[in-house]
Amino acid sequence: MKKLALSLALGSLLLAGEYKLVDEVLAVVGDEIITLSDVKAYEKELYKFLSQKYSGQELEEKFAQERKGLLDNMIQRKLLLVKARQEGLTVDEELKITMKNLAKQYGFSTVEELEQAMKAQGMDVEEWKRTAKENLLQQKLIQREVEAKISVTEGEIRDYYEAHRAEFGEPARWVLRAIKVKKGGEAEARKRKIDEVLAKKGFDEAVKLSAPPFNGNGGELGELTVDEIRPEFLGAIKKTPAGALTPWLEAEDGWYKFLVEKYIPPRFKTLSQVRKEIENKILARKRQEALKKFIEELKKEIPVRILRRYP
Repeated sequence: MKKLALSLALGSLLLAGEYKLVDEVLAVVGDEIITLSDVKAYEKELYKFLSQKYSGQELEEKFAQERKGLLDNMIQRKLLLVKARQEGLTVDEELKITMKNLAKQYGFSTVEELEQAMKAQGMDVEEWKRTAKENLLQQKLIQREVEAKISVTEGEIRDYYEAHRAEFGEPARWVLRAIKVKKGGEAEARKRKIDEVLAKKGFDEAVKLSAPPFNGNGGELGELTVDEIRPEFLGAIKKTPAGALTPWLEAEDGWYKFLVEKYIPPRFKTLSQVRKEIENKILARKRQEALKKFIEELKKEIPVRILRRYP
């Protein structure tokens, strides 16, 4: 199981070239080339990554959509790599730390043991390290040239909060317990009997006379929002104060009576409660915008030649 988890994780972390074909060069970025096998390997790892989130038709649609931008994405990665090398960035120490962390994460005592496990699964360790190093170089360049220059002010956080208050609201909720009587010839008699027990002994005793599953769990339904309460019950529940019972309510599958144990009115989270969430959202947007601008600047600085689009 550990070996399987390691294989999946290492494969999804990095886009190492697995194809050893006689390659066709699709694009040249500075002094870096992108081959057909590079794109095929990228495509394979993209599918593996998406399959961890989606399945069936949704997976195929997501993959088809992402596949359209494969070559452009690889060109962007190469632009970052060329620029990082031009700037003389190094990541030898970062690579050592990455390997140590992976070894620890997957239960190996040393990096050497991790590498042996990788080899045992048919992985080219040196190729993996090369790809990992390229990824770390790209990340280091982005951190220095993009992320380090981004900040979020208190005013921006407040403006976002005021403009998106609906995002931070919590809907009204009801804490409910239920009794059910199945339809049939004895339904009315059963309802009268339950009402008698309710009046004399209370809900805890009456619910024992309920149809399943409420007779076995005390009728507990927990906290429910408007969207979680069946439409045929909602009106009566809204009119019933906390601590009171609804009348018998008819539904297709039986008769129901609800105890409204508690009503929790809608409320909005305060700015202090959501400040970090808002800050992260603004940072993500700014990062995306700044990275896009940085890539466009690199395209003007570093020559890019597309020889053939990926079919």
